[in-house]
Amino acid sequence: MFGLDTFEIYKGNATETLHSTYEYKYALPFEKVHDKFGWTMYFQQNWHHSVSISVIYYVLIRVIQRLMRDRKPFNLQQPLFFWNAGLAVFSVVGLIRFSEDFFVNWYHSGLKYSLCHSCNPDSVAAFWSLLFAISKIVELGDTMFIVLRKRPLIFLHYYHHVAVLVYTIHSGAEHTAPGQAFITMNYLAHSFMYTYYAAAAYGKKLPKWISMVVTTVQTTQMFLGVAVSCYVYYLKVYTDYKCQQSMANLYLAFTIYITFAILFVQFFVDTYFKKSKSKSKVQ
Repeated sequence: MFGLDTFEIYKGNATETLHSTYEYKYALPFEKVHDKFGWTMYFQQNWHHSVSISVIYYVLIRVIQRLMRDRKPFNLQQPLFFWNAGLAVFSVVGLIRFSEDFFVNWYHSGLKYSLCHSCNPDSVAAFWSLLFAISKIVELGDTMFIVLRKRPLIFLHYYHHVAVLVYTIHSGAEHTAPGQAFITMNYLAHSFMYTYYAAAAYGKKLPKWISMVVTTVQTTQMFLGVAVSCYVYYLKVYTDYKCQQSMANLYLAFTIYITFAILFVQFFVDTYFKKSKSKSKVQ
């Protein structure tokens, strides 16, 4: 399927990949992927189920929306607070622990090296990379809170969830090197986003500019994703520099990041400019 099932990593005698050799000075006993080969093979053989999960997820939320049509919305403020607070803490810790590999390599070996070499599969970063992939399934629960509370559900919300899930699982199957930058940016954006949502669920009335900052961070992430993909494409096509990323995965990255960038810009304009104009007209 468009070359997406052609994995070279860990095939035959090819057990070596282009990855960092960085070792963390401090690691908790559980911060290690004990069967990197097994997990990689599992992702390769089952990555397409991320599409199946996405279809089931979409059908399920539409069914729940229909069931909720004539019902009163659930009051889920307290569960929503703990949900968002938990994901905020996870994102902050994940950012701190995962990004060390990426930034240390960037500092010592340059951006090109850090974007073309995946994290050390025997290190702490690999553990938090695996947790990141699993978290994309967990985060589908965000939508349940929206439909059960009968809040507006926009296309950007569920498209973003399923596209990130599919791309993350496929990237895990081939140890996509630019994933180091993508995961770092996502952890960062979600640190802001879930902290904001947790505060709102707690009942804090936050000024509009904070919401704008969160959306700006998310939108910037998408444009940086496009920029990283363009740079890796240049390296792979116009230079002899080797990068741990297949062309199929790279084209997939272009697809989701370009569409994300367009949709987030549209969301930003609709939310913060068109609504402001309409309010001024009413006044």
